[in-house]
Amino acid sequence: MKKCINKLFATGLVFVCSAVHAGGYQLQEYSVTGLGRAFAGQGIVGDDYSALAFNPAGMSLMKKSGFQTGVTLVNLKTNVKELTPPRRHTQMKVYAPVPHIFAQYKINDRVDVGFGIYAPYGLATRYKHDSFVSDMARFSELEMIDFSPAISYKLNSQWSIGAAAIFRYIRGHMTSNINPAVGGGYTDYDLDGWAVTGSLGVLYQPTENTRFGLAYHARSTQQAKGDHKTRGNQSPYASLMNGTYIGRASPDLPQFITFSGYHRINKFGLSATAKWTDWTRSFKRFTLESENPVIGNRTSYYKWKSSWTFLGGVDYYYNPNWTFRIGGGWDESPSHNANRRTIRIPDNDRFWAACGLSYIMDTWQIDMGYAHMFGRTATAYEPDTLGQTRAVKFKKLRANIYALQFQYKF
Repeated sequence: MKKCINKLFATGLVFVCSAVHAGGYQLQEYSVTGLGRAFAGQGIVGDDYSALAFNPAGMSLMKKSGFQTGVTLVNLKTNVKELTPPRRHTQMKVYAPVPHIFAQYKINDRVDVGFGIYAPYGLATRYKHDSFVSDMARFSELEMIDFSPAISYKLNSQWSIGAAAIFRYIRGHMTSNINPAVGGGYTDYDLDGWAVTGSLGVLYQPTENTRFGLAYHARSTQQAKGDHKTRGNQSPYASLMNGTYIGRASPDLPQFITFSGYHRINKFGLSATAKWTDWTRSFKRFTLESENPVIGNRTSYYKWKSSWTFLGGVDYYYNPNWTFRIGGGWDESPSHNANRRTIRIPDNDRFWAACGLSYIMDTWQIDMGYAHMFGRTATAYEPDTLGQTRAVKFKKLRANIYALQFQYKF
């Protein structure tokens, strides 16, 4: 019995860390302008105030002070099939809003300061409480918010540098059923914490219509603490399972580097980005601590690999008021091993297709964007409450992203 309960928590509660480290949940949805070109040219196109989150040196490209706010709605869904008898089916579908706000003030021709609130990572997956996967996962939610002051300095007509401090808040919430064969009930884990990290950026603009940017984001480790609530119905451990205990974890987020380019030819702007994320150093193992005497401390071992993202986009400047965009890209998953993938993270390599537009009226700008994500079929091997490894396949992994944003310049 104790072994079965231990396996439940060892596999289920790795959500706290693995959700953060899944490639599919490293968000970029804090620029609706950028969404239209699939986030190509990150931070160096110079058409909104989100540069401080991508490459703080790009703040120098905005000619006026101003602010922007927007929201992105992510709709993720996939079909889940059991690969062993009785080969049951279920579906995971969830809607998650991702808001952001940025402000920037131009002190003089060389110095810009800004502040942003945005979500760099996030996760929301939900399965029906009576589905065949409910004793492995029911509800998973990751909320991460960055509060970031930044500054950029224009060295000369060609070079700019920038830096941002990041005060990062994380909250993770997970629920799952306990298999009736070991007494039934449910578990609920809720923790939160803070971390401090930062980013650096440089911008090189050899000509008025050509620029390149390089940005580095440092790794961070959250010291998270929260409630570990367990409820058992008929288990011999019910007296210990029916309670709320203290849980702790230290999820680690990776460092990453982005290189972007932008070039304008007449009415067309061409942009591209290559991004390297160092998952290998940040996610080798994860320990979840619990004061529940039945559960104790559990360590899960992972072998994530560093991953690449390649993005490309085109802006069409139809006239001074209207701009139209298209873009696409490929986002590599850090986990290609079914034994290292959890049902809470239906992640695999993804392909992007995006479009968007902007309308400028005096000092106001309205941005709209849409993107569709195609995910490859993925398989996961995961122990259930009884300690038996079960194989599931995620088919037709898709995501639709809708976004709206308002800018004001003064």
